Amino acid sequence: MTLMLNLPPQMEEAYRAEAQLRGVPLDEVVLEALAKVQPSLHGSTELSDEEWDKRFERWTSRHAGRDLPLLSDEAISRESIYGDRGL
Repeated sequence: MTLMLNLPPQMEEAYRAEAQLRGVPLDEVVLEALAKVQPSLHGSTELSDEEWDKRFERWTSRHAGRDLPLLSDEAISRESIYGDRGL
C-alpha cells in the first residue's frame, strides 16, 4: 500500500538522517516507528531468529565507539550485587 504523509520538515529530516545513518531505506525507519506506536497492527510481534539478530546488530552498531565508563571489580562483585541476602 502506498501512503503519502505530510510530515513537518524537522520530522522528515530526522527520519531521513536515521535511515542514512543506519543504511536502510526511509520507509523501513518510518514503518518501525509506526510499529512501535501500534505493534498489534503491524502483524506478528514475534521475530525470526535471523531478524532478531539483524536488528540487534543494527542496534549495537549505533553504540560502537562510544566512550562508556567501565565498572570496577567491586561494582560487579557478588557481594555488591546481593549484599547481605547471602545468595
